[in-house]
Amino acid sequence: MNLRERTLVLIKKYSIVPRKELGQSFLVNERVARRIVELSEVDDLVVLEVGAGLGALTEPLASRAKLVYAIEVDPLLCKVLREEVLKGYDNVVLIEADFLKFTPPSVDVVISNVPYNIATPLLFKLAQKCFFSRAVLTLQKELALRITSKPGTRDYGRLTVSLDAFFSSRLLMLVRKADFYPEPEVDSAVVAFERRKPPYEIIDMDLHLELVKWLFTQRNKLLRRALRTVTSKLLSLKLDDKVYSDARLEGYMNKRVRDLKPSDFAYISNVLKEYLISEGKKP
Repeated sequence: MNLRERTLVLIKKYSIVPRKELGQSFLVNERVARRIVELSEVDDLVVLEVGAGLGALTEPLASRAKLVYAIEVDPLLCKVLREEVLKGYDNVVLIEADFLKFTPPSVDVVISNVPYNIATPLLFKLAQKCFFSRAVLTLQKELALRITSKPGTRDYGRLTVSLDAFFSSRLLMLVRKADFYPEPEVDSAVVAFERRKPPYEIIDMDLHLELVKWLFTQRNKLLRRALRTVTSKLLSLKLDDKVYSDARLEGYMNKRVRDLKPSDFAYISNVLKEYLISEGKKP
């Protein structure tokens, strides 16, 4: 019985109705599942899988990894995993939990077919709250292209710059929407993330991430105009007007936000920190 057949049998046997609000769409191409696990290089390592589903990745991971922590929020799917898919494995710890509300253990590698509806908060939680060396994530293709894009391109944006402060990333492979059941509306892509220190100085990470987030709401504006907009209307930050004449920022002020490199955003946030005005204090 191949993976697609097994998935359909389990869905029928346990009367599973894939829940759209949880982004449930099960990988059913066995060749793709095996390739993802191969690319993840998990032999004898400790792995965290986010969203075990019906075990398309969990089982091949368990056959190679030292230990697998498999997180699944759906109680019915946890029941199926315990009774059917994982009953022969003693190196899988199945955890029934919402990953976004759960504190995961430290691991070597994170693997996930990421539900589209929680992709962005999941990525930021992995970046800021989780301890691991490498992640291999299957994401909506459009999102994967944004993460791995270059400055000035259409896909370049907040996620590209924000995640670059935590990871190097590269596109590994594309996955057709026909490889999932139920079939989603779009294709997917597998992205590898390697944890590393940022290759540029970031004095205040919270300020950096907040600035990137809001500046990309003005992506087509020159930095000078974008800064005035986001600090006066969108951010709870106040800047001393002297920042606009700081010689260190002169080379950036007339560039469009979309053309700034990740290292540029870091440098800009470091300079801006010197000009933040505390509440009640006037410039």
